[in-house]
Amino acid sequence: MKRPVVDVCFTPREIRPVEVAVVVDVLRATSTIVQALAVGYPRVVCCRSVATARDLRTPGRVLAGERECMRVPDFELGNSPTAMATAGRRGEELVIATTNGSPAVVAAARAAERVLLASLLNLGAVVAAVPTGAGVAIICSGTDGRPALEDVYVAGRLVAALGGVPSDAARVAERVASGYGTPLEPLALSEDATQLRATGQGRDIAWCARESVLEVVPEVWSTQDGASVVGRLRLQP
Repeated sequence: MKRPVVDVCFTPREIRPVEVAVVVDVLRATSTIVQALAVGYPRVVCCRSVATARDLRTPGRVLAGERECMRVPDFELGNSPTAMATAGRRGEELVIATTNGSPAVVAAARAAERVLLASLLNLGAVVAAVPTGAGVAIICSGTDGRPALEDVYVAGRLVAALGGVPSDAARVAERVASGYGTPLEPLALSEDATQLRATGQGRDIAWCARESVLEVVPEVWSTQDGASVVGRLRLQP
């Protein structure tokens, strides 16, 4: 049997058609979405923009998101997995709009047959959920169109765990990941971590560095009008 190719896209601009896309935004969107499903939200609607999220505001929906790392003023929540764990479930559905992560989810859903969301929090669960024999592209959300160290690190961890035939980009990510002794190191050294500390949100860094503590695999269920509905992984027939 031919071994599947495992590729890495360092930013969403590199997304191409693929069987399975795994979207990574460690600091912080995919970590927040994983945490939201873990606290009981049955669905999370990932939006391409803040305007799209506002258009979806209805009773029972909780809006979460950020611009320049700070909570959008008229949203109930920001983009903090730590705060999400503390707040718990506040409504029937979470609607999230972030600068990099949620648009990457929407973009991946337009190119891939299946889309899963990964963070360090659910790393082991995602590795187990990726179908054997499927071609995989790991999509790093990056920061403002540029690669983000923490996303490349997690992409490299996924490449090493999934096996398959790595692309050159996947080999680069795997080599980056191998250069750190603990997950906290690349997260804490990243530009995004610097911004989080500067805005008084540094506690999210250590929270997002915890590895395989949640058995939750978010999967895109549907996409339309700039928004993707994400829920827990459904078993494939």
